[in-house]
Amino acid sequence: MPKELKGIIPPLITIFDSEGKVDEKKYRELIEFQCNHVQGLFVCGTYGSGPLMTKEERKDVLEIAVDQAKGRIPVIVHVGSSKPDEILELTLHAEKTGVDAIATVPPFYYGYSQADIVRFFKWLLKEVNLPLYLYDNPKTTGLEIEIETLKELKEAGLTGIKDSTFDLLYFYEIKNNLGFDEFNYISGTEAYIVPSITIGASAAICGLANAFPEIVVELYNKTINKEYDEAFILQEKVNHLREIQHYAESIPAIHAMLKLRGIDGGFPKLPFVNTSEEVYQKIRNAVIETGYVDIK
Repeated sequence: MPKELKGIIPPLITIFDSEGKVDEKKYRELIEFQCNHVQGLFVCGTYGSGPLMTKEERKDVLEIAVDQAKGRIPVIVHVGSSKPDEILELTLHAEKTGVDAIATVPPFYYGYSQADIVRFFKWLLKEVNLPLYLYDNPKTTGLEIEIETLKELKEAGLTGIKDSTFDLLYFYEIKNNLGFDEFNYISGTEAYIVPSITIGASAAICGLANAFPEIVVELYNKTINKEYDEAFILQEKVNHLREIQHYAESIPAIHAMLKLRGIDGGFPKLPFVNTSEEVYQKIRNAVIETGYVDIK
């Protein structure tokens, strides 16, 4: 039986060397760090630079992640691409590799209709034997997923949604129209853990958890245990750290924050680069000033 996706799941960054190649040693070290704290790994997503990598790189990264996790926590992989055939190839590879679930955005670049999106996911659902999540990320795809589309795909066997719309009203619409008993809702941000987990979201895929999993997991635990006074305080702290992360672009900022933890995050994938020393110090000083987390 597949592992249930619950709790805090970081969208794991992929670590590269100075030449843009996957740094397997440092990537394994990051996975080991995460396995001691979180409830799952989301591989090759936005933070994981999936769309920036070749198919071969994505396959290699997934194989490393599954091998290093060793079944201790679930691994969900993003297989999204502009090419449906490539999505299918990555999906079939993921199944052979031993992942617990698969997620994909609709094919991007073109302004597909809702009928096109339904047609694509119904086609993929016929080919996949693992739980399949629709990754809704309109900022990167330019596509919005309507509620009626989700209803139709739920009937066709879609397991759930990874919602990166950052729209709480959309979350409530999904809950009211589809329910969460047979449709798994995963939030795509740490910013809404209290309101989303409280009324039915099963998990949160949180970029900040790459560097500071402890505080994000504590927030989740306080929320599910209905310790709301402490949860509200932690939510404010997490959102404050999230603001500091945005002193730079999200991915380079996580590399900088990992450095604060004493973890060598290597390099991001071009065209991203590590933050300047000035920005790094700005992030470091701001995190120290909060006093929320321990850093090197």
